Amino acid sequence: MRRRAALALALAGVLAGCGGVPRSSDVVSGQRIEDDPRIGLLQVIPDGPVRDAAAVDVVRGFLLAASSSEQDHAVARQFLDAGAAQTWRPDAGTTIVTTSPDLALLRQDADTAVVAVTAPVDALVDADGHYAEQPPASTYTRSLNLVREEGQWRVTDPGDGVVITALDASRTLRPFPVYFATSGPATQLVGDVRWFGYDSSTATRIVRALLAGPSAWLAPGVDSGAPVGTELRVGTVPVAAGTATVDLTDTALDADPTQRGVLLAQLRASLTGLPAVGDVQVSVDGAELTRGSETAGTDVPRAGAPSDSRLVALGPQGISRWDRSQLRAVAGTGPGLEAAGAASHPAVAADGSVFAVLTDAGKVARTQRTGGQLEPAVTGQGSLVPPSIDRFGWLWTAPTTAGQPPLVVPTGTPQTPAAPVEPPADGLGALVSVRVSRDGARLLVVGRDDAGAVHVRVHGIVRDAGGKPLRLGVGTPDLVPGVADVADAAWLVDDELVVLTRPPGGDPVPVLVRVSGPSTRLPAVPGAVTIAGGWSERDLVVGTVDGRLLTRSGASWIVLADGRDPSYPG
Repeated sequence: MRRRAALALALAGVLAGCGGVPRSSDVVSGQRIEDDPRIGLLQVIPDGPVRDAAAVDVVRGFLLAASSSEQDHAVARQFLDAGAAQTWRPDAGTTIVTTSPDLALLRQDADTAVVAVTAPVDALVDADGHYAEQPPASTYTRSLNLVREEGQWRVTDPGDGVVITALDASRTLRPFPVYFATSGPATQLVGDVRWFGYDSSTATRIVRALLAGPSAWLAPGVDSGAPVGTELRVGTVPVAAGTATVDLTDTALDADPTQRGVLLAQLRASLTGLPAVGDVQVSVDGAELTRGSETAGTDVPRAGAPSDSRLVALGPQGISRWDRSQLRAVAGTGPGLEAAGAASHPAVAADGSVFAVLTDAGKVARTQRTGGQLEPAVTGQGSLVPPSIDRFGWLWTAPTTAGQPPLVVPTGTPQTPAAPVEPPADGLGALVSVRVSRDGARLLVVGRDDAGAVHVRVHGIVRDAGGKPLRLGVGTPDLVPGVADVADAAWLVDDELVVLTRPPGGDPVPVLVRVSGPSTRLPAVPGAVTIAGGWSERDLVVGTVDGRLLTRSGASWIVLADGRDPSYPG
């Protein structure tokens, strides 16, 4: 097996070489993502079958060759018999295994053989590009049948999809956000990350995923400007001279002007994340697709950082913000806090206008505008989870009692009775943490089920036209499968999270998690009890049980300031 690094420029050339010029177009430009998918990319160049190879070696060669998608896995198909070579569907999904599989010859006669394939599994990527980590000790097992065809062993039943090692996955698969629009007021674009190989077909796969709609867990919180049934007219998205050409079927014309604007924004944001794409031309049956009016759906923004993104925490003088050098008390937030009992877990709105804290031994969530009164917003019979405030001005918290739903209160009128947010049909368990994303479309939920198992999932939020949260959709697969306990969790940026795990008998360990993607363990933090996530890994701040705020410095955690319970806006 030979492998070589694929030159980035060569790949860009492959993309640029795709033909097709539209008869008319709507040229739009967009923002590039920071991560270049070409970095670290390798192209596997596999060898074909060796004459008179043993059955086990033919299976080994097939598995190695399957990691190369060149020419629709042409080399891997050489290891299959004539029938399987025609029907095998390698794009049906990817099983990512920790190491190269173990192979064992189960039986063999003159004309047939059976080879067992076994390997520990890290993750599964389905046909639509959804990446799901698997619980520890997950195992891939399959028996492959072989026959002699013209005197050579060939696999007859490879099973759809491919099996590749984690090392090959890191060299060939890349995350690509496919954008959808938040429902409710003040629309923003939210990335629904999918994992594909980066080659001349990537633009086509991104647009197909967009037209197929959002992931099931995200769908309740977002909309698409593409009417149901819209497809690519010619089946591909060619890229030439930095422009991606998207020609849609006439179903797209069912969209009203606002929806067309959203669709154009979705396509622009999704495709300009590719290094070879600077502009996007959109047409329907060859005719230009426009927004239809000067104002409809223009410039739908991607979710971004708030105007005041400073950390908030409880410092020696109460509710405080980090000003890059020290914690400074927020003027006008002190009155009433001492009388309400020890405060904990401060939160702040995206615009910095209102704060929230837990008081009364964690049983009351209170809000306070700077210079205003400290007002009770939610009073629980028992403990409440730490509050967070979404971009529409709703305070979120929840009782920690099993079976109780999240509660929301408008921070503008905290005397309004708390409203429950309907959980999904399978429930949420006993809640440990709820954190609303900064785009307001997703809720990070840490819950404990009746058997005591902890689950970390994300749910889409259904809102009414005014932005009030109504209910939650189905959750993602467990994002930290097999975790023993979780102390805290927070959003970073896009689909990235940080989860403060508590291994049995060990120090707390922050884990970087993607809603669709692999997770990464960070160095353990002795005494950590809370964690705040900003806009990158560099913004992580941990609160310890002895009242210190720590931040990362290489492989270590260093003291940032004296304080407790850090969080970022949202």
